[in-house]
Amino acid sequence: MDNNFLIECRYVADDTRDSPGRLTGVLLTYGERARDRPEVWLPGSASWPDAGFIINTQHDRKQPIVRAIPFVDGNVVRIDAKLPNNTAGRDAAENVKEGILTGLSVEFRRPVARMVAGVREIRQAFIEAAGLVDLASFPGSAVEIRHAGRALRPSGLTGWL
Repeated sequence: MDNNFLIECRYVADDTRDSPGRLTGVLLTYGERARDRPEVWLPGSASWPDAGFIINTQHDRKQPIVRAIPFVDGNVVRIDAKLPNNTAGRDAAENVKEGILTGLSVEFRRPVARMVAGVREIRQAFIEAAGLVDLASFPGSAVEIRHAGRALRPSGLTGWL
């Protein structure tokens, strides 16, 4: 019986990787107080366009990154958007990975609010955009970059046994 066998290891370029990653995180947490002002969003108070909104860099509308459609997860409004493989997308991914841009900040209009014990309670507001920022007003508004499949195998390496 011949116990010899062939093992082949090749580098295979991953042509399907067309994004620097996914921008994921918390846009806002209902009931959480802002660190820089006496303000909270009440549960269910946020709405947005069906097509989502643009996330830009530091609230600069001249620096759009990606369009995101938020979703509600319990008392948290989250985003999960594939970054475009362009300068803005790659820069955003790098700035998040390096800890330069760490959170999200909402841009909203038409707020219906009331002051309760010195705290502005937002009861209804329309989110029209968001900024990827260095310091979010709400402590729980944090972001990260995720790569699909990265934990399963290093990018670009394929092996057959």
